[in-house]
Amino acid sequence: MVIERQPCVLVVEDEFLTALLVEEALAEAGIRVLGPAAKLDQAVELAGADGVDAALLDVELAGGDEVFPAAEVLAERNIPFAFVSSCPRDRVEDRCGARPMLSKPFRDREVQALTAKLLRPRRR
Repeated sequence: MVIERQPCVLVVEDEFLTALLVEEALAEAGIRVLGPAAKLDQAVELAGADGVDAALLDVELAGGDEVFPAAEVLAERNIPFAFVSSCPRDRVEDRCGARPMLSKPFRDREVQALTAKLLRPRRR
């Protein structure tokens, strides 16, 4: 019998209630959450962790930091990620190119659909 590993998604979000909503939506879809990370140093550390299959990143974090250093770690590791943020899309595209983005506020099914796209097997 083959037991499939539950996918793991890193969540970087500094707003407690938003992080909770994302966690619940992912858990409902059978996805394990790493984090949520609320601070940049924690986000960078977790972005380098083994077993991360994808990530959902808020742009603006506690203390005025932006998530882009963690996004760079994920990009270097070829781990798919998307932004879940209320900041303008062009601000993200200026730093990270054309990455998927979900604007806040969002619905559970939107988070689940975006995550499912990130977790699809990538062609090499």
